[in-house]
Amino acid sequence: MEWALSWGYLGAFIISIAGNLIPFFPIPYLAAVFLLASNYGLDPLLLGIISGVGGGVGKLITYFIGRGASKIVYREEDEKLEAFKKLLGNYGALAAFIIAATPSPDDIVILVLGIIRYSITKFFIAITLGKIALSLIVAYFGRASFEIMKILGGGEEFNIVMFVASLVLMAVIWYIISKVDWVKLMKEVEEKGWKEVAKSYLIRRRED
Repeated sequence: MEWALSWGYLGAFIISIAGNLIPFFPIPYLAAVFLLASNYGLDPLLLGIISGVGGGVGKLITYFIGRGASKIVYREEDEKLEAFKKLLGNYGALAAFIIAATPSPDDIVILVLGIIRYSITKFFIAITLGKIALSLIVAYFGRASFEIMKILGGGEEFNIVMFVASLVLMAVIWYIISKVDWVKLMKEVEEKGWKEVAKSYLIRRRED
């Protein structure tokens, strides 16, 4: 990881590609993003965007693996896969964004998107925006830890504590997001609109 830290923005881009390149074998590239924002003083906004784009590029490999596998497992006459493809046609981009924006395993979903030949343009845009959102959160946490460290006079151990705390916070956010049935929610939004869905949710909360 030292080379990535010494190369600055270029290092962040390369390690973000590498961290998302091999399915089911992630490299902890977010740690480098955190350290580049905290210890090396890189701009968190630019850093997050560069890292997110790198993450999106890396995930293209997983997508194309699924695309290649589709020649073996995908058949247009398969009703279940066709129904799933139709469902993801409406919500695939949302699913790709959500899994990319959280520190959750995303390779299974990406492989499926490749298998059903989901639009590569929609996939890349959604997955890249999700990775940018995740990298921005980590980068700004890194910058915040640097500012707090300056005020409190903490050292390297304090930085490690802040990094762990940011991972825990992201895990909590992911847990909350994972509890939401997003497909059901989006169907309700299409039928009723955000206003009515929010109103129904508040009424249910009061009744509970």
